[in-house]
Amino acid sequence: MPTYPEPVATDRSAWRLLPSEEVLWEGGPADVPRERMWVFIPLFFFAVSIVTLLFARLLVVAELPGMRNAIALAALLAAAGIAGVLAPRWLFGDLRYLVTDRRVLVRRGRFVRSMERRKLSYARIRWHRSVPVVGHLELVVAVPFGPLARRLRLMLRDVREPDRLLAVVRGETATDAAGDFTVPLAERLDADEPVLWGGHPQGAHLGWREIATTVLGVLVTGVGVSYGYRNVSLLLDLEGLGLPVRSAAWALLFSAVLISWVCMLTIGLGLVWRGVIRARRLGADTEYLLTDRRVLIRRGTTELSVERGRIVDVATQPAPGGLAHLFLVLDAPHSRALEDSGALKPFLPSRDPVPPVLFELPDAAGVREQILHA
Repeated sequence: MPTYPEPVATDRSAWRLLPSEEVLWEGGPADVPRERMWVFIPLFFFAVSIVTLLFARLLVVAELPGMRNAIALAALLAAAGIAGVLAPRWLFGDLRYLVTDRRVLVRRGRFVRSMERRKLSYARIRWHRSVPVVGHLELVVAVPFGPLARRLRLMLRDVREPDRLLAVVRGETATDAAGDFTVPLAERLDADEPVLWGGHPQGAHLGWREIATTVLGVLVTGVGVSYGYRNVSLLLDLEGLGLPVRSAAWALLFSAVLISWVCMLTIGLGLVWRGVIRARRLGADTEYLLTDRRVLIRRGTTELSVERGRIVDVATQPAPGGLAHLFLVLDAPHSRALEDSGALKPFLPSRDPVPPVLFELPDAAGVREQILHA
């Protein structure tokens, strides 16, 4: 029988619990460094704001109109950067989470969202980049494909030991090794959960999205190189037109051009890195596990857990090099529609979110047979 923590004393009225519901766990986000997205976005807005201010000052020095409009735009960009800095606190600062014997609930202020535990189709854990015992726990209920598609999803952000909490949600008992991402996935399974099969994707680990990202990165990098070359030539020619190199106007123009050039190269090279180097590294760092209860996929710091009882079929799609992609077709209790995991779409789903898809396997028929009948 599964074991749970001791019942938690909580404000039942704030959560709008049923009289018969038993609280198993309550918590909130851990105090950890913010995600990189909430660092890079404000930096980008601040950099563009500084460039706009430099051009505004340059207009003043050159006695040209438009200074007020430039300052207004710089203030707007700076406000966007400040909003990006404060956004995590506004969006996630007062989140609370609760797990009962029936439901999983997320509360923000007076608003409460809930999901029945028995309807859970799969869960996704995104481990924190620097704190190995903290991560986001995403709970998803399978939805039908087509025009009536809708998604029921709960996100428990920055919870401690998310895999151990997932075991509580699933009604299972976690092993003592659970709760730390540095421990191999096979050692963090449920108690008495044997591994029946394990594998890794083969091939180049690149899809059309990765290729498109790389092409876009090359284009942006090329534009940045061309921008830098042309502006360096222009800046050196300005002295012949009467603008000394050591003047204030030249320094302002040089600073604005330099910051713009650095931003363009950073974005372009970042896209190339994401489309090629990062994609291939994550592809090599992907593993698939099949147990007697679940199908698990780990890609880098993201882990997907699919209950085998929710898998009604496995669709296959050919891949280059004689390989195949396996799409897990999912059902939900009392539903009359299936989630095809993207099998009927003209393009493959993105690999980064780790969908219920096993990419680029050599023995697709054998793996499919094991998932459905092992």
